[in-house]
Amino acid sequence: MAMKKLLKLFLLIVLLCCGCEDRIDQPLSSVETGSIVVEAHFTNENKNQLVKLTKPYLEQNGSVVPVSGATVVVVEGADTFYPLVETPAGSGEYFTSNMIAVFGRVYTLVIRHQGGEFVAQARSVPVEPLSPLTYENAGNDQYRLMLNESGSESNYIEYELSWADTPVCNPGTNCLGLVTYYDLKNVDVQDLFKPDKKDFLFPVGTRVIRRKYSVAPEYRDFLRSVLSETEWRGGIFDIQRANASGNVSGALGFFAVSSVQIDTTFIVDKP
Repeated sequence: MAMKKLLKLFLLIVLLCCGCEDRIDQPLSSVETGSIVVEAHFTNENKNQLVKLTKPYLEQNGSVVPVSGATVVVVEGADTFYPLVETPAGSGEYFTSNMIAVFGRVYTLVIRHQGGEFVAQARSVPVEPLSPLTYENAGNDQYRLMLNESGSESNYIEYELSWADTPVCNPGTNCLGLVTYYDLKNVDVQDLFKPDKKDFLFPVGTRVIRRKYSVAPEYRDFLRSVLSETEWRGGIFDIQRANASGNVSGALGFFAVSSVQIDTTFIVDKP
């Protein structure tokens, strides 16, 4: 953390001394390539694992168009096959039967659609244990999460919050929240100078389910590409826009396998 702070100060001084900005106006054009976008993240949870297939956006703020009617199979090792079924039909969402993505095994994703074949391989790395949940009083009977780096390996944690069963949840109100904290062990200027986020506040009695995902090196590179185009964009060190680097041959997107640690905490009153 200290090194990140020193680097941030150094880069800020450099920016103030020699920063400049030029405006470049270029027409934007989109071309239908026949490619697809793959979203697939398998874990060691016993569940129906999901592969989501869509078409690339042809314009900004376009609508999601599912890729339906594909043949999708996942192979564990060399001889265990899991065919996926599109559910519901036309959704572009393909599910396995209940399965656990086992640590140490190689998983191969094969997609066939309209004469094209798209292939990716992935395997998980171990996940480090979750440290105790930390949060603090934000005043007015509200609390905020304290999001800190943990362990020595790349990871990210999803915080699923619900205060639907507390007295402060009014009928018809959405008393849910989802916060994701990425700890990729990276030193990126975009991350250091990313725009500030508004605190997510919640009351006493909130249930917090945490899921900590391990991140293999190739998956880490993909997440960095995605974050550069999303959460880290809008700072003073934006990069030129581009598609996130993926691992699916002939397609966009990524196929990842992670190990997961899960726990549940209820927020109690604290000074």
